[in-house]
Amino acid sequence: MMAEAAAGERWIMDGNSAGTLDIRLPRTDLVVWFRLSRWLCLSRVVRRWWRHAGTVRPGMAAGCPEKIDLEFLRYIWNFEKNETPEITGQIEMHRPDVPVVVLRRPADADALLARLKTPV
Repeated sequence: MMAEAAAGERWIMDGNSAGTLDIRLPRTDLVVWFRLSRWLCLSRVVRRWWRHAGTVRPGMAAGCPEKIDLEFLRYIWNFEKNETPEITGQIEMHRPDVPVVVLRRPADADALLARLKTPV
């Protein structure tokens, strides 16, 4: 499904799986990378779990109830150390020329959206 979507004329995809970057990056015009703090990510995951524990939250596939475990919390805590080198390596390998916009705070995303709404 990912390859089919990336073969389309225009698309926007989200996700941080380095395993599919080789499908997405060759045709990417821009990377918008949310590199939020681990504390913010952890607090959002816990808050989301608290609100939807044991149920399938809106936007999730059927049969995928909201859950949280130590493995997932470790993944978030160690993301910058363990996953970022793979992501940056994939970008450098597939598209070293592609612009990368890094958003480190929610306010950065708000500012980007405001700029996109402003005529040039």
